[in-house]
Amino acid sequence: MSTRTKYMIEEFKTKKLVEYLQDGQKVLIRWGHGLGDLIMWLPAYDKLKSDYPSIDFHLYVESGQEEIWGDEKDKDSQEYDLVFSLNYPMSEGSEMTKTQKCCKEEIGIEAPAEEFNKLVKMESPFVAIHFNGTALPGSVNCPEETARQIWQEVKDFGKQPIEIHYEHCWHNPFNAKYGFIDVSVRGYQAKLSNLIGLIQRSFAVIAVASGPFVVAMATMPERTLYLEKSHPLKTYTKRTDIKKININEYQPGMIKTFLENLK
Repeated sequence: MSTRTKYMIEEFKTKKLVEYLQDGQKVLIRWGHGLGDLIMWLPAYDKLKSDYPSIDFHLYVESGQEEIWGDEKDKDSQEYDLVFSLNYPMSEGSEMTKTQKCCKEEIGIEAPAEEFNKLVKMESPFVAIHFNGTALPGSVNCPEETARQIWQEVKDFGKQPIEIHYEHCWHNPFNAKYGFIDVSVRGYQAKLSNLIGLIQRSFAVIAVASGPFVVAMATMPERTLYLEKSHPLKTYTKRTDIKKININEYQPGMIKTFLENLK
């Protein structure tokens, strides 16, 4: 078995990428450009692999792009016959796109007909949270310190909490925004379509007894957590599959457990 040696190539004025290729080679392309450039270039990468099926191509990306793309984690791996670093030239002042220029001036293939690959559908990063009830805040609202812990647990889980408290025509001034809340719909147009649309596009909903809680039950009951205080869940629904926690007895980790069970 031959020992592979790394051969970094990043200059393509005299020789294009495909001119280096030989059947059976293992080739790494190191991508050092931004997200937009990567998304525009991926169809060219797919075409390169299709045009040269006898080459074992691999891709290294970084700066967060590795969460979705790329299959090589070590940019300095020695397990390749060739390593390329494309410059992905600017196209300003040209009639070509950046991908077309890259294909012509660096890779040496015809540019693909498609400009973008369809991105894989990802789950929502948002967890919609409602801490305040309009009519009976004293018996419904989540205490601020407990609310703070819930908010932080959602963040620690890796999701973005968003307060879904629209200040509608019946908004109770008693329900001031808690100081720790950094993402909220307060101040935005209080339309039912906005509330429903936001809940429909959330990963989960955590709410006290309120209109948003009922919208969540009607939308995604399996992903709704009721913050029960003085009003039992059974007074709102006879369903037995709605998750709940008693916020008077809140313990750290309850929110994390709820979210983990949704994965």
